[in-house]
Amino acid sequence: MTGKKRILFIVSSGVLLLTAAMSAMLSSSDETTNSFLSGNFDIAVEEPAWTGSHYNIVPNQELDKDPRIVNKGEIDAFVFAEVTVPYSEEAITEETEGGGASRKSIPAVKFICRGKDPSYDSSDTTAQIVNDGWLQVGSPVTDAENETCTYVFAYVGSGNEMEVLPPYENNVTPPLFDAVKFCNAREDRAETAQAAEGRTMDIRVNGYGIQTEYLRTEQGTETDPGTVWAALQSGRSGS
Repeated sequence: MTGKKRILFIVSSGVLLLTAAMSAMLSSSDETTNSFLSGNFDIAVEEPAWTGSHYNIVPNQELDKDPRIVNKGEIDAFVFAEVTVPYSEEAITEETEGGGASRKSIPAVKFICRGKDPSYDSSDTTAQIVNDGWLQVGSPVTDAENETCTYVFAYVGSGNEMEVLPPYENNVTPPLFDAVKFCNAREDRAETAQAAEGRTMDIRVNGYGIQTEYLRTEQGTETDPGTVWAALQSGRSGS
């Protein structure tokens, strides 16, 4: 249920109660008007270091890319970043020196976090490294038909539970990562299927937020990343 729907429900309930009270008091009447304004909920993705589209990318090239989420609204939020990267079922990877070529299923890019050592995951798997303050939710999902791999990360601050991102523009998460590194892959000229060379590839970052009030119960506010993400997905599918 969205914030607006919840507020409208409260207003409607108040009108019904007021009508019942007026029906019982025939000797006098009174009128009270309560005004409610739904708060603005606005989550945005920003990438200060990104300079736009790039062409003629070569293996092992690094590009600055620093996605972060800003709460531009007026309501406390829990936020997530969903990143979709190109993925190849049959990439031909090589060592830096050009030897050791083998066919593997790998994402075309790895995330770089310059404050960490190592700064990126160098394995030929879907594993990724992200900056402190973020936690991966579930396992990455590969789509063989569209040749993509999708990751979901929750903003958790200094712990493993959801961290509130307060409203207004100066409240922003740390960058999910600082740059991306393209895999050292090539096309196998003996095969008809194209692996990486000459292929247009997109890296898509989506930001999602859910108001913390929506997750409040008698036991407190739900902060488990997996549970909150499931609630957000349920709300999206029902909207």
